[in-house]
Amino acid sequence: MRYLFSFVALFLSLTASAQNIEAVRQELLKNSIEGSYVNVMEDSGTRDAVRVVESQRRSKETSGFRIVIFSHNGQYASDNADKVLQEFKALYPHINAYLVYESPYFKVSVGDCLSMEEAQILMAKILPNYPKAFPRRESIKLEALTTPLNPPVESSDSLATPLPIEQ
Repeated sequence: MRYLFSFVALFLSLTASAQNIEAVRQELLKNSIEGSYVNVMEDSGTRDAVRVVESQRRSKETSGFRIVIFSHNGQYASDNADKVLQEFKALYPHINAYLVYESPYFKVSVGDCLSMEEAQILMAKILPNYPKAFPRRESIKLEALTTPLNPPVESSDSLATPLPIEQ
């Protein structure tokens, strides 16, 4: 009974911490203080199915918006797009930037915005350096929203600091 209770408690704690399958499997294989352990036997098809599900979970996308700062199809469009991308990364290191080729155009789009309002706020921020920028609906990977390129840099804008309340 004691072993059953410790196994159930271990299983619930592992499940509650939302670890992946391989981490749970490794935890179950460890010896306990009493010297007992759980032997995990699994079918190879099951392992493959779990890998497929985990890879699909990681590649989820949603509809969102990005700001297009460069779009051209001229002779040196590829080189120019790369220059614009590097320039943008230097100016705004905390904003994700993407270079894509959509025949026949090379495009540089920036940001990972879920709403048009969020895209317009970002566009207003970069418009002084990119006056021809415009928002565009694109597919946004959820990973880009949860793992930003770099943490945001402290802003020295007057809007960033709260104004004193007068009484």
